[in-house]
Amino acid sequence: MRAGAHDIDIEKPDLVVLRIRGEIFPADAEAFGTAMKSHLRAGTGFILSIVEGEIAMSSTSRKAFIAALHGVPRFVDAVVGASFGARVLAQLVATAARVLARTRFDLGFFDDEPSARAWLRAQGCVACGATSGPDRSSGSS
Repeated sequence: MRAGAHDIDIEKPDLVVLRIRGEIFPADAEAFGTAMKSHLRAGTGFILSIVEGEIAMSSTSRKAFIAALHGVPRFVDAVVGASFGARVLAQLVATAARVLARTRFDLGFFDDEPSARAWLRAQGCVACGATSGPDRSSGSS
């Protein structure tokens, strides 16, 4: 599925893969949030965010994304390929989600996709190979 310049792929039963390129507009942010909320398992949303190049997200887009997350107990996001600026942006959004959407938002940064998937598997992502439910005891922020 497309959301602006970005791709949203679903790996059933519980993983949303975002390929993020360039600016994230409010409609893109809403589409990300909707996809994440529609593929929860045991109250947890698993996300693999693959960042391709530099990204930008306005305050309006951040607000739209956070509004879409309301009511979800936990998100686990493994981010691959993010520059320093993209990492700062991801941390900002995760912190805002924790405070404003009152959701737990675990965030990890990785150099490659296999490492990111291994971390998601350890967090309980079945699409990444986990055999049990989400591990609610760990996560990085």
